Amino acid sequence: MFKKTAIIAGLGLAVSAATQAQQEAVVTGDRLVDTYRWEIDADYTHGEFSGNFDDTEFDAFGISGSYFLDDVDTTKGPRSEAAFLDHASDVSLFYTYAEVDDNGIDVDGDEYGVSGRYVTDSAGWIMQGSYARSEPLDAEIDTYTIGAGKYLTDNTTLVLSYWNGDVEDGGDTDGYAVGVEHFWELSNGGIKLEGNYGFVNVDDADDIDIYNVSGTWYVTQDLGFGAKYGNFDAGGAEAERYAAYAEWFITRGIAANLEYVHDEIDDTDFEVDAITLGARIRF
Repeated sequence: MFKKTAIIAGLGLAVSAATQAQQEAVVTGDRLVDTYRWEIDADYTHGEFSGNFDDTEFDAFGISGSYFLDDVDTTKGPRSEAAFLDHASDVSLFYTYAEVDDNGIDVDGDEYGVSGRYVTDSAGWIMQGSYARSEPLDAEIDTYTIGAGKYLTDNTTLVLSYWNGDVEDGGDTDGYAVGVEHFWELSNGGIKLEGNYGFVNVDDADDIDIYNVSGTWYVTQDLGFGAKYGNFDAGGAEAERYAAYAEWFITRGIAANLEYVHDEIDDTDFEVDAITLGARIRF
């Protein structure tokens, strides 16, 4: 039973570890501005989960595409933060496939969905929502999220969100989250900090608290390095995530990224290690 639970958890972590053409130049006033309207991301993840059984490897493949309602200006700061700094609105589609085919285990799962974000031009109000379906093994999980917030300054956002998860033949769960993002501009780059707290309501069980913090240092407008920490606490049962990542825009519209993730469940031998390689294309 534990092994099956670990496989399902591994697939879930694999899926989560996994969700470029030239930009056109336009003239605004007396300056040339790099812009894009479409963005496509693709990545490949290879990892291993281990516990009181043989180490087992997994692979995951992900792709997503975003259409922005207006041209996104990339000259306001690091290219990786262009949509955030330009207060951009978008609609996105995503798909991830993960599989375990090792040590006699042959199972797979996938996740797909749609999301959207709209920012008002003048006041900077934010409205967002998403729908995702996850299918680990033979299970089906539908998750709906809605959120609202505001740009408190040009480089700071505060967003409140609510989500509901529906597990086929397994009941519903729901929760709330609050997230803050802020970017500090430096002479040739900047620092981006993010933090969020989430609360999950579980019927007939301990509620779950989720914390995440991350920071990215942009050495230049095209290159950034960052780290993340996440904590999942369900009445004393605690899981943690550590991650390090980097993204480099090789050209104005082509970027490569790399991420390492380590997950562990406290007081158990269960751990997950994964490396993700990705590419981003803008046009």
